[in-house]
Amino acid sequence: MPKFAKRFLIILGALLLAGGLILLCINLYLQSKDVQQRIREAAVRSLGTEVKIGSTNFTPWNGLVVRNISIPDPFNKELNMMEAKALRIRFSWWPLLEQRFVVTELALFEPKIFVRQTSNGDWLLPMPPLPTQPSPEGPEVVTTPKPRAKGGFRAELKGVHLRDGQVAFINARGLTVLFLEKAEFKANIGPNFTADGDFEIERMDLSGRLKPRKIHGPFTWNGSVFEAPDIQGVLSGGKIIANYKVTASADPRYVLNLSLENVELKKLFDDAYIEPGQTEGRLQGTLELAGDPRSTASMEGKGHVELVSAKLKPLDFLVQLGVLLQIEELQLLKLNDAKMDLTIREEKVHVDNVILQSENLILLGQGPVKFSGKMDLDAKLLVNRKLQKQFKGMLGKNFVEAKDPNYKELAFSITGTIDNPKTDLLDKFIGINIGQDVGGLLKNLFRPAPAPKKEKKPKSGN
Repeated sequence: MPKFAKRFLIILGALLLAGGLILLCINLYLQSKDVQQRIREAAVRSLGTEVKIGSTNFTPWNGLVVRNISIPDPFNKELNMMEAKALRIRFSWWPLLEQRFVVTELALFEPKIFVRQTSNGDWLLPMPPLPTQPSPEGPEVVTTPKPRAKGGFRAELKGVHLRDGQVAFINARGLTVLFLEKAEFKANIGPNFTADGDFEIERMDLSGRLKPRKIHGPFTWNGSVFEAPDIQGVLSGGKIIANYKVTASADPRYVLNLSLENVELKKLFDDAYIEPGQTEGRLQGTLELAGDPRSTASMEGKGHVELVSAKLKPLDFLVQLGVLLQIEELQLLKLNDAKMDLTIREEKVHVDNVILQSENLILLGQGPVKFSGKMDLDAKLLVNRKLQKQFKGMLGKNFVEAKDPNYKELAFSITGTIDNPKTDLLDKFIGINIGQDVGGLLKNLFRPAPAPKKEKKPKSGN
């Protein structure tokens, strides 16, 4: 082997050995109790809460990696507000010569965030405390940047990346009311920690009922306002279009505007684990919400929903009655008009007006539905002359003349909960009080009397 090649290999081996020793020393230093404690203290100063970490290591290609991170719940130390598999910090080497620590990427891997509701209705958000706003009456305080100490480093953050995250909103009763899965968040960081980037949520589950998919869009943060102006997604084969804005202050407030287009009713019912049957048609509507993101009680807004070319299964009682009387319209409502107006306030969804109208029948309703699911709706059933004849004289005394002379109407109520609704419609319809247990009643009511038994003739003896 030539002397030059031999010397080159010796120098290369020495450099590799020196580099390995340096990396070993760095990682031993990072694993020391003193450094681990300093990392925790720095995190506590930044986030305002305790932070637990499992281990740290460093390589030139991956940067600094902190593993098994968790933030305990301040009200229950056995639970966590946030867990993450790892936090990776990548930085540029050359700026170090200028005493600048430039973080090119701050990546959080597989974070799990738990937003819990307290007994008074507030939500605990795992985020740093908001800066105190100066009093409007007080004198304006002009702050000047403190000079950097000689030999100190100036830290700069250029990018943040959250990968494969999960977020669960858990109410005061321990139920998950909103779950986000496979959330991706990527942002470029500008001066004064302003940011712009994109987000994507692969799957979303709202109380097990609504299941939007592929929610995505751009966002900006100017230091006090977070805004996502163009949110798009998919709901049961239809389209979601929305915009969202949060103003961060001592009294934060959010505004959400959302619209739905061509949502398939059959798939919507199926996703909510409701037997769709012969349901057909599409849903479209709008929703406006505003309030303090920390408090459910502050939520207020309004909404409008319409059904297009819809066919719906009516109340079970009407279905049974339709089968017995062979009235097809009672077994499946083919709606000419279907719409609902809503107002949200005081932790209730107030149904201002709902109308379901088919060729010969109209269902109307209004009243509050609490966020807990409890209902108290006043409703009316209207039937026209054609349907009155088909009822074959069954209309009870509770049916009265409606404003439209072609209809008679019956007032009834819908109570219980969304999962277990109750109604006195049958009681009012036939004019006697039979309560909620109506299973088999109609069949017994219309079942023909059994034929009298024939007496057996005694056998004649031989």
